[in-house]
Amino acid sequence: MRTIKPTTCLLLAFTLLSLSSAAALGHDHKDVPSFVIDLDLPPKERYLELLPHYNDTVWGFYNDYFAKDFVLREALYGISAKRGPEPEEMMEEIQGLADASRLPVKFVKAIQMLYELQTLMVPVTNVSFPHLGDMIKGENARWFDDIPAEFEPLATRLPWRGPGCTGIIATNKEDGVVYHARNLDFSPLKVMTNLVYNGVFKKNGTELFQSQMIAGYTMVITGIKLGPNGYAIERNTRYTDHKGGNKEMLSHLFSGRPLNGWSLRKIMETETEYEKAVAAIASVPYVSTEYAIISGVKKGTILSKNPDNVAFRQVLGQANPQEPMEYIIMTNFDFFFHDIREFFDPTGHGGFGKPTRRVAAQKTLNATLAAGQPLTPDVLFSVINQQYVIADTVFQAVLSVEKAMWNISQPLLS
Repeated sequence: MRTIKPTTCLLLAFTLLSLSSAAALGHDHKDVPSFVIDLDLPPKERYLELLPHYNDTVWGFYNDYFAKDFVLREALYGISAKRGPEPEEMMEEIQGLADASRLPVKFVKAIQMLYELQTLMVPVTNVSFPHLGDMIKGENARWFDDIPAEFEPLATRLPWRGPGCTGIIATNKEDGVVYHARNLDFSPLKVMTNLVYNGVFKKNGTELFQSQMIAGYTMVITGIKLGPNGYAIERNTRYTDHKGGNKEMLSHLFSGRPLNGWSLRKIMETETEYEKAVAAIASVPYVSTEYAIISGVKKGTILSKNPDNVAFRQVLGQANPQEPMEYIIMTNFDFFFHDIREFFDPTGHGGFGKPTRRVAAQKTLNATLAAGQPLTPDVLFSVINQQYVIADTVFQAVLSVEKAMWNISQPLLS
């Protein structure tokens, strides 16, 4: 494998965006390291080049949060064992990571479930807020599902925290080009920001797609597949929308159903057309609820996925609740269904009477449109870096399939 560098034009575009944002917001950005993931190699060998760069950080994460926490470690390993083996190719990749890093294979396997287990960690835990008890009764009670007692340690002790993530798909009215902006918010910030890299997935010497990755996690998080009718995909955590949803998720997990990110990776490996990819993502069974933010050439859609169906669909250029025709947006809550949990979301230092990430972003987007200005890459980059939108952000992208634009960076946050 070899490290690849962004092209000059992408570096220039990224530099212009970074400078404008940094000047306005007081934080700089850095490049994202890039590595080739060669799918022609045996699965155990595909990630070996990453080890010298990330092994110390992953070991620090394990020692700080898992090695001495018997309750958390056993709960996590117990779920993983009850789930059983992953698909053969994935298990080989996991074994290769464990062998090379010398981390426990149980740990490497268990952290592959991070997106699914994240759905248990809903905001409004240990919160003191006037009249909170009254606010989560009646129609709002559906948004607050119970966690089975034996799995409560996962919700209270797992170190990765959200919610997080903001995705915007917008049409530049000047030229009709669709751009896609993305924040990945992932804590503990000081750990996760040092595990981010860009994976260039290749087969037979040809690039299949690129994906932002977290070292040790083998699945797609933010990806782009270029082509005349290519597509880009962003994953955002979505919480269950009804009582009993957490039990359903755990049931799917224990059934051995493929993890969400593995299903997405297989779609990105095989599907080349936007419409086929959207249809595949909509129909593939998931373990947990999740948002799929998908952009293409002059089109885009956001799928609010339940494990076995799509709960809601936003389509760029069509009438959508609380959104103009020029853009669609998603953070981590079903705002179109009036999900009250959004307003207790502490990420971005909003909520609790302050703007949420979505509301803050929409205020700027709507003001830009009201002033007769287009939603350009510069505007979108500024929005995802502004107060109340940026949070524990470890990765940012402004991309366009049509323009073959994959501008990725990491904000330097304290």
